[in-house]
Amino acid sequence: MTEPIEAAGPSPAPERDAVPDRLPSGGQSITACRALAAPVTVHRAARTVEVVWSTGARARNVVPPLGPILEELDMRPEAVRMEALRSGRAPVLDTHRRAGTRDVLGRVTAARLEAGRGYATLQFSTAADVEPVWQRVADGTLRAVSVGYRVHRYEPRPDPATGETIHRAVDWEPFEISVVPVPIDPAAAMRGEAPAGALATAFEPPLPYEESPMPETIPLADPAPPATPPQETPVPSSPDLDAVRAEAERAALERLAAYDTVLAGARGLLAEDLLDGLRQSAIRERIAPEVLRGRLWDAFTRGTPRPSIPARPESGPAHDDPAVLIDAMAEALAARAMPGYQPQGNGRHAEFLGWRPSDMLGELLRLRGERQIPRNPALLAERAFHTSSDFPLLLSAAANKMLLAAYAPAQPSYRQIFLRRDFRDFKPHRHLRVGDFPTLLPLLENGEIQAGTMSESQEIVLLQTFARRIRVTRPMLVNDDLGAFTDFAAAIGRRVADFENATAYGLLNLANGDGPTLTTGNAAVFATGAARANKASAGTALDLPNLATGRAAIMRQKTLDGLPIAVGATMRLLVGPNQELAARQLTVAVQATQTSTANVYAGFVQPLVEPLIQNNRWYLFSDPLSAPVYVYGYLNGAEGPQVTTGPVSGVDGVEVSVIFDFGVGAIDWRGAWFNPGA
Repeated sequence: MTEPIEAAGPSPAPERDAVPDRLPSGGQSITACRALAAPVTVHRAARTVEVVWSTGARARNVVPPLGPILEELDMRPEAVRMEALRSGRAPVLDTHRRAGTRDVLGRVTAARLEAGRGYATLQFSTAADVEPVWQRVADGTLRAVSVGYRVHRYEPRPDPATGETIHRAVDWEPFEISVVPVPIDPAAAMRGEAPAGALATAFEPPLPYEESPMPETIPLADPAPPATPPQETPVPSSPDLDAVRAEAERAALERLAAYDTVLAGARGLLAEDLLDGLRQSAIRERIAPEVLRGRLWDAFTRGTPRPSIPARPESGPAHDDPAVLIDAMAEALAARAMPGYQPQGNGRHAEFLGWRPSDMLGELLRLRGERQIPRNPALLAERAFHTSSDFPLLLSAAANKMLLAAYAPAQPSYRQIFLRRDFRDFKPHRHLRVGDFPTLLPLLENGEIQAGTMSESQEIVLLQTFARRIRVTRPMLVNDDLGAFTDFAAAIGRRVADFENATAYGLLNLANGDGPTLTTGNAAVFATGAARANKASAGTALDLPNLATGRAAIMRQKTLDGLPIAVGATMRLLVGPNQELAARQLTVAVQATQTSTANVYAGFVQPLVEPLIQNNRWYLFSDPLSAPVYVYGYLNGAEGPQVTTGPVSGVDGVEVSVIFDFGVGAIDWRGAWFNPGA
């Protein structure tokens, strides 16, 4: 273990296998760095000190899901995200504790990388509870520091000397610096000017360091005093037993306090009964705190049962997982293009609201490990359409979000009178009609269940594919202009819903409202005469007697087995704009003074006004679940429009296509009534 340097004389060499100053956390965030015991340069008036917070030294760590690893930090500027340390808001913590506000000792006022080392200036608070720590820093008692960081990407590589795998953090982010009592990194410490030769025997040559403008410099070790002539060694007197007992008691109390400090770092990582057992054995054996720390580390890496702890903010999907980032960027594009759009997720999209498409593309390239990100928009645009680029995925995700946001709230009126039946594939689909299933028969005692037959429906409905596409080209990216794409994606959702509605009512309006021709009877859906009996012989006004006539005509229809059809609890009165007033007057509930003026159909018949119904036509439809006349559906698993992306042949660009699989058709006539109107 690296021991503090005494006030005089050279520092002893550090031990080879230093024990961490605390156990690693459950995620990839807090990792202790090794520290150098060096003289301290402080500015008492400003309460600042300069430190070396990391040299990237190797250390043992536990990183889910990798488990115990040998970790090494890449100190190249392109590997370290310095924004947090340079923001002026990064905290200085007490031994990486983040349980409360009292754990914050100050802040990092400046930070930089130089010659493979990280340097920072720490400023300590003037609060009373911070004063004891500051005094220990100022007088050289506390010298070690440790950096807290998140690792975004590792590069595993074998160590030629040992054959062990080293996980080198090639993309990582320091976000706090802690003052710690026992460090790991033999070069992370409070910086200062060492007396000549004070460190030469234990460490590498002194770090290059410019002269500090701070007025007060307090060295840890004074220069060696001048030699004095040897004197006679005095004869030792009898030992003071009381003083010996007092010193032994003091040492025991300090050792117990050190045990508690070591164990506090493992709370939540190991079971409480295990920690209690280790503490009792340490007291019995009077071991050093460093030995106890080693036993904790062994217990942690052996896979000893640990308590269940809640997930930390750094756990779960990585903050910069490309899939997470693509989703957040897509939410930002959708929110920017569609007023009123409600972004989903954890709010990460707000970070990208002001970003241009080229900025998003550059960030996606960086996350994929690209180190040379072009700044030229033209070069970025070329990279956007590369086969390994994530940009087409971003366009597809953004288009899907905008399309569904517009499509989902739209409720085409045809769905209230058509029955939904989805399609397994694109083959012709036959649908059961009212009464196709044989009726039930009594089962006599010891009797046999009689076999029945099902009528084979002759009505076929086909699923069709509809599609449109738009190109996102290289000039659009160079100009940072995705307006055409976002307008297309935002509008297509509503257009698809309108297309569904128009397709359904186009079928219903065929043959002047009679509908398509059915195979059964070789007649249209609505026809007069005994074959259908679901159309008025002549158009009449929409009034109470004619409404009663239509309702009665539906209820007189028979199934294939000759049974009355089930019309459901309510019927829909479908009209166009010309008949809206009459339809609403007929179905509104009013307070009547006599039965002759009462609206007997209020609550039993509900109006449905659709602009696509022409002239004065009006229809009565039963509940589609009970007596379906028309059906509609989508391909199983692909409800609504789907967005796909693909390259454009011979052109630098991406095609964003909207594909919609939709089918609609007529399967029966029994559950509806048609009146051409007057």
